[in-house]
Amino acid sequence: MRQIVLQPDGRLAVYSTVVDDLVMYDATPDEVADEAADFVRETASPRATPEQVAERSRCARETAHRHAAYVLAGEPHRAYRHPLTWQEIEALTDSETHPRPF
Repeated sequence: MRQIVLQPDGRLAVYSTVVDDLVMYDATPDEVADEAADFVRETASPRATPEQVAERSRCARETAHRHAAYVLAGEPHRAYRHPLTWQEIEALTDSETHPRPF
């Protein structure tokens, strides 16, 4: 699962529970939405039709925009059942092996 999180500086980050790390940071809502659509395209089943991939990509982009808006409004619970905070992500990641540019 991927979750959009608000950084202390007001920009967005995307945390992945698959790799237990940030897969994107210092992002805008549009960049987060683009990344979500790209992820859907990259992980699509080889049996999916181009139309199915395009529709799923469009839905992923819309969902990411909506979730980013909730996160930016201080309401991440509207997007995620158990939203992570920036502090929780910092505690989950190893800062020595994953230095942060913040």
